[in-house]
Amino acid sequence: MLNTKFVQAVIVLALASLGSVFSLSAMADSKPTAREEMNQDFKKRGLGGQKYEIDRSPLASYDYYMERLDAVKKKLKLTDPQQALWADYEKQVSALFLDLKKAKARVGGSTAPQQIGQVLGITQNRYAAMENIFDASKKLYESLSDSQKKTADEMLITTVPSFD
Repeated sequence: MLNTKFVQAVIVLALASLGSVFSLSAMADSKPTAREEMNQDFKKRGLGGQKYEIDRSPLASYDYYMERLDAVKKKLKLTDPQQALWADYEKQVSALFLDLKKAKARVGGSTAPQQIGQVLGITQNRYAAMENIFDASKKLYESLSDSQKKTADEMLITTVPSFD
């Protein structure tokens, strides 16, 4: 006669493996976000199209974000009046990168509180820069047509560095 606990354990394992099969198939069917696609595209680039690991810091991928800005601008097909709003948005994104570059050189100090205070200042600058990007994006978005908004909804986030 089979042990009841053994039978229960087998049933639990069978149900768990069945659940993971369903969750894996659901994951396979889900569409990646624009940022996930961007990251995959970036990982595929390299000499001769070879894959390589990238430095995930926003500063290291400055050129990539500038390419993203150009690609999104092209895809949006901006009108003449929208060009000025785009220029302001692009200026704000570039300003964030310039501050990040300067921040890297600024960190240092003799005491731990001085160093932490510098990191706090850098974080406050980054927050202010992100607020400026947000404000510029709202103004730009308000000027877009419905089809341009759809494109912006999919792609504009890929022009902003992720600090996760």
